[in-house]
Amino acid sequence: MPITDALGIDEQRLPVVDAHTHTCGSDHDGPPQDVVACLDGCGVDKAFMFAPLLRPQGWELAVEHLDDVRRNNDYIAHFCSYAPERLIAFAVLNPNPAIAGGDKRRAVELMIEEAERCYHELGIRGIKMVPDRWTPEDEEALPLLEALARLGVYVVFHCGIFMDGRSSSFCRPTFYEGIHRVDGFHGHLAHLGWPWVDELVALLMMESYHREPNPDDPWQLKADFSFGPPPDWRVESLLKALDSLAPDQLIYGSDAWWPQTPEQYAKHSLVPHLTAFEAAADLSRQGGGDDPERRARLRTGVFHGNVMSHWAKATRGVPQNLKPADSAPQTGNTWRGH
Repeated sequence: MPITDALGIDEQRLPVVDAHTHTCGSDHDGPPQDVVACLDGCGVDKAFMFAPLLRPQGWELAVEHLDDVRRNNDYIAHFCSYAPERLIAFAVLNPNPAIAGGDKRRAVELMIEEAERCYHELGIRGIKMVPDRWTPEDEEALPLLEALARLGVYVVFHCGIFMDGRSSSFCRPTFYEGIHRVDGFHGHLAHLGWPWVDELVALLMMESYHREPNPDDPWQLKADFSFGPPPDWRVESLLKALDSLAPDQLIYGSDAWWPQTPEQYAKHSLVPHLTAFEAAADLSRQGGGDDPERRARLRTGVFHGNVMSHWAKATRGVPQNLKPADSAPQTGNTWRGH
């Protein structure tokens, strides 16, 4: 039985884009065809695939880890080149000053160079960043944000607390007000910023006021509801977002870490997110009430249309043009899950 049928969703097929998944590295992810098979088995059209995160974090980072950043970005371009219409490659950038011997400006310059290499040489159109000893409010970070907007890439930021003990103090939603300085910037914040959901909702509500209204392109930032809120907070967090934000500002992302079987992905990612969304929509004044067509439009936007329209604005319609390597790049110092 299709997952949507089991949940009482009447559409013949709910289109799904998973806007938040992680790879773990060359000795762990398995072949890319297994990811495509998982997506096929769960009815998912596309997945945003983040390059492996580095295992050293914060003050543990050092100059020698710059090569790891580059290798991991080479890896994701190679991995996703197997099915570029399904697997959307995201390079990971980190202008942590430790990667440049403590020099904030030089760290930003290095990440601009890497962003340009990823765009022009690897054909990548997506960037994932986890603020770490820097924030988008920092003046030193501004040239990097401007460079990403100028290139035409879609940026996903971690937003909210970490559950693995890393410092979250650089990832509070309010720090992303700095994005509003950069014309043409498009991306989204992850995890509804949990536990700072109210702060994230307030930040995204600012999107309606910080610049001249543009009905064709009203948003710089949206938000995904990938796992961040624990089960007891999921429906409440989603309800706040649905009631307070525009219907096209909310995005589905699973926060799944590959490899996954279709059964694992359905049980631990797609079904929990769908059920939480349906529960919140039942309670929301924007959920459609007794109008199934209105609910269907909301659901399809959240699980597919909202992120794809934002992706098109960010990339200006330029498709990824991924360059496979002669052999699979090897990755080291990679994070292996939550």
